[in-house]
Amino acid sequence: MGMRLWLALANLIWLGCWPVTAVQANEVSAVVAATDRVSHDWGSEVAAREELQQQLFEAALAQFHPDFVHLWKSLQTTSEEQRGPLYDEAFRKLSRFQHIWRGLDFVSREQIGSMTVDLSKAAPSIETKGLLDAVTALRPSVSEYAIVRNEVQKLLALPMAERWPALSIPTLREGESSPSLAEIRRILVELGDMPQDHDRESIYDGETLSAIKAFQSRHGLTADGIIGRQTQSWLSTGPEARARLLLRNLWRRDVVDRLPEQRYVLVNIPDYHLSVVEQGREIFTSRVIVGQQLRATPILASEIRSVVINPSWNVPTSIMRKDILPKLARDPGYLSRQQIEVIDGQGNPVQFSPEGWSHALASGFPYRLRQKPGDHNALGRYKFYLPNNDAIYLHSTPKKGLFEQGARALSSGCVRVEKAENLAQLLLAPTPRKQQEINGLLKQTTTRWMPLSTPVPVFTVYWSSWIDGEGKQHFRNDIYGFDKGSFKSVL
Repeated sequence: MGMRLWLALANLIWLGCWPVTAVQANEVSAVVAATDRVSHDWGSEVAAREELQQQLFEAALAQFHPDFVHLWKSLQTTSEEQRGPLYDEAFRKLSRFQHIWRGLDFVSREQIGSMTVDLSKAAPSIETKGLLDAVTALRPSVSEYAIVRNEVQKLLALPMAERWPALSIPTLREGESSPSLAEIRRILVELGDMPQDHDRESIYDGETLSAIKAFQSRHGLTADGIIGRQTQSWLSTGPEARARLLLRNLWRRDVVDRLPEQRYVLVNIPDYHLSVVEQGREIFTSRVIVGQQLRATPILASEIRSVVINPSWNVPTSIMRKDILPKLARDPGYLSRQQIEVIDGQGNPVQFSPEGWSHALASGFPYRLRQKPGDHNALGRYKFYLPNNDAIYLHSTPKKGLFEQGARALSSGCVRVEKAENLAQLLLAPTPRKQQEINGLLKQTTTRWMPLSTPVPVFTVYWSSWIDGEGKQHFRNDIYGFDKGSFKSVL
């Protein structure tokens, strides 16, 4: 992921990553006075009026709340001299929205949990120097804001913005021909993945292949140059939808205070990526595998407290009943091959005769399953323990080949880390002698918990678009449907 998100992280708020009380929200919310009784002279405040209109448009485009869409459309059909009440209402509701947003818990903010909030009440007030300052204070507190605003404006000004094509063609590979290639090239040129001076031949040539690979990379797809279903879907995603994603993800990163400069771990779920950040700088990265849609990795804020070497795997009840017991009914030798033992209520291993197995399965199988430590273990050799209510943790995996896949929502909820060994070494570095212990333990199958000298904060987030350090727009598939909805055009 490079430095494309982490400079913005310096602006994230520690309090914003935890549920906050209404009192805390009042204390930290940088909002301005806004009541039903206040009206402003917008006609003489040209800069404030233009800033308010831009912010209202962005809120409507992002579709945070139906009121913003309604207000924006009303503004377009109202003459300038009659817009004063609409400006007052927009100012009031944007103020209220920011106040409520800052009070949302971490999970609600990542999931854009704002569509049903009540924007009719007044927001708390603070002192400001003037109306322009008051309106400007409503911007999200993210350093990328000005960059994202500029990119949104550029997207909506693209020549094809109002007539963006929708592709639906057979899979296309280099060297093949298609009448849709001219349209594909126009899309690539509009989005900046291809230079302007390209001929319009119907053959899928090398220059187009390079442009498609760059496009695929920006969208988190396997950069193989094959124009299949996923690539066509993103090629068909027009400027308004892209602008909406940029704005929604910008607000996901809007929090109330700065993260401490101490080290922390961040897992961006739709990017399948883990980073260790220290003093605003990314010092470690790894590809990860996250939960599949029906067993989604939750949004959470916790801390890694221990590294477990040679963990055993206590099979979750849901996985045991949905996955393993059906296999066991068909294949009685499955547990033995996977080195999984049956555990009773007292934690003791249980052995069954064939008749005993039939009785246990028929009685609802009132037992637990535990996989022995070792290279065969589903958790691999490393587990990173973090307290949370969902029994989620980070771990290694023996199935290394899965990290080569582009879409990696494959797990049952926990996060598999490709470079787990390197992450363990980094986290345990303050106590060097532990590395000697690890080397010895890896030759065995003895489980050892190694507490960190200082717990490391860890966050899972849902950032599906951003602008990188080179000014390029990046997008990722909405794997959990946080940004799906019946969005209507506001243009």
